Amino acid sequence: MREPLIGTYTPSIDAKGRVSFPTKLRDILGPEFYLCMSHDGRYLAVFSVEEFNKYCEKLFEITGTDGEQIRREVFSGAEKQAPDKQGRIFISQNLRERAGIKDEITIIGNLNRCEIWANDKLEATKESVSAEKREAIFANISL
Repeated sequence: MREPLIGTYTPSIDAKGRVSFPTKLRDILGPEFYLCMSHDGRYLAVFSVEEFNKYCEKLFEITGTDGEQIRREVFSGAEKQAPDKQGRIFISQNLRERAGIKDEITIIGNLNRCEIWANDKLEATKESVSAEKREAIFANISL
């Protein structure tokens, strides 16, 4: 695995769907990378070419019509990105609508991928794990 993708960034997205993608993340992802809907449809996932290929292999392990539908949802909007000279990428209207992205976004690193969130959706997830549950989860991890 490459260096982990970490950090939180709040770049602007313009009316055309262009975003200045953080340099620290671009340096790790490489000159080209993939955007696609996340498996749960709440955010856009950003993968290096290598990690996207691994993700594709895992998706093709899902058999039957469920697998076909999941792959259809993920791949129908997938886009290969190559940032321009200013480090900007273009997020299509289709992906912005599907992820609920309007104007304010947050990009976070999540080890092997980045996530592009509409700020309101990201805020709503912050309360999804209670303090008690978080404490119980970390109690089982020895650091």
